[in-house]
Amino acid sequence: MTMEKPDLIIFDLGRVLVDFDFHKVVRHLKRYSPLTEKQIHRFFMQTPLWDTFERGQTEPDDFFRQISKELRLKNLTFKDFTPLWNSIFTEKHDTVSILQRLRGRCRIALLSNVNIMHWDHIVETHDFMSWFDHPIASFAVGQRKPELDIFRTTLQIAQAKPAQTIFIDDVESHVLAARSVGIRAHQFIDAPQLVRDLNGILE
Repeated sequence: MTMEKPDLIIFDLGRVLVDFDFHKVVRHLKRYSPLTEKQIHRFFMQTPLWDTFERGQTEPDDFFRQISKELRLKNLTFKDFTPLWNSIFTEKHDTVSILQRLRGRCRIALLSNVNIMHWDHIVETHDFMSWFDHPIASFAVGQRKPELDIFRTTLQIAQAKPAQTIFIDDVESHVLAARSVGIRAHQFIDAPQLVRDLNGILE
């Protein structure tokens, strides 16, 4: 069955357009901390700093000061921390090629739970970030997926109707949240599945 052409397609960023290996951060920080890699990883999974950083409520230098204290980091400056924190991304070329095919066929938006350091790094290092009509980051709007308000904010910014919007994300709870506000949402598995999900739009 061919899908009705949408007005707007919203893409997630991580695990959809870029892959990331956060364990690289953990391994690097271990060199400056007496904690084990397991303890460092657990800290990042449990700390409320992650949420506030992605909401834009914690500034990068304050984020670094707080994790330095919690992880007991020694001999690591913010300047040296920055590349350790940022150099974890690899572009998913197969999905980016689909994104490129969509340009000009409909409007495209980006909706990501992301902190300002990672966002700025990806903008600087990946050309596809300039393709979006509406690039929306959680730190800029103070909201995070799967909260319903961030989807409503995105629709408002893009001046789009839910029924004429498609959302692509790898996280099931985000997909379900988008559907609950009336957006046609698909859980990202891989590029071939995405082509099938967008049947008729790419032709």
